[in-house]
Amino acid sequence: MATPVFSFEAELLTDAPFEHIAGRLQNETPGTFKCLRSLRGWTAPEMASDGLILRWERALPGAVESGFLAVSPDPKGAHLHIEGRMKGWSGFLFFGILRWRTDRLLDRFVEEL
Repeated sequence: MATPVFSFEAELLTDAPFEHIAGRLQNETPGTFKCLRSLRGWTAPEMASDGLILRWERALPGAVESGFLAVSPDPKGAHLHIEGRMKGWSGFLFFGILRWRTDRLLDRFVEEL
């Protein structure tokens, strides 16, 4: 029997300058931001050709949660994109919590900048 996978995705265009967001994420840990604390297991920020990417992955009882936050420059400010997934049978329980934690996550992130 296949293992269930649950996922979420959100995007936001903000007028906050890319340099400001990237600088904060590179100089501080993602855990510094209250809205990102619950997504534990962050790797170091990676500079990509189109912006900055932060990844997370952690094991939960019966599931694995992973995803990334991408920040890229935009003429109006910055484009934020977050994707996450939870793989495993206990995801039925945890995904409800994950959705609750990620509701308006990018909006809350921009407010904390």
